[in-house]
Amino acid sequence: MKKLLYFLPALLYYGLIFLLSSRSSFPVQEPFSGFDKIVHGAEFGGLGFLLAFGFFKSLEFSLPRNILLIFSSGVGLGVMDEIHQSFVPGRNPDPWDAAVDALGIALGILLYWLISGMTKRRNRPGPSERRRGRVLPDDGE
Repeated sequence: MKKLLYFLPALLYYGLIFLLSSRSSFPVQEPFSGFDKIVHGAEFGGLGFLLAFGFFKSLEFSLPRNILLIFSSGVGLGVMDEIHQSFVPGRNPDPWDAAVDALGIALGILLYWLISGMTKRRNRPGPSERRRGRVLPDDGE
């Protein structure tokens, strides 16, 4: 059950995306052409990050398999968002939005991987701490 809780942030975030997609118009004036693509990339980048959190914290698959699962589930959610928009008055599905969603998912995964890698490196003892015997003998050396 605890492992499922790791997916709660992604689920709530996608709920927010779904809610925003249910609106007939964009809530703010677009400052330039293509602004909606930046918004799509950013919102699905956030979703990719949260999906990565859920998958990496709860599943113990290999890195390539986790990334494939995260990316395909994120892209699936992006496609579902575009299909959902076809039922909203004033909205229409756009394959370019789905492509930008996929790019955002990929960037979100990369960002999570980079941040989690930095955190792991920061928490790992340095060479001087290992020499002084501050690390337990089973630290892999």
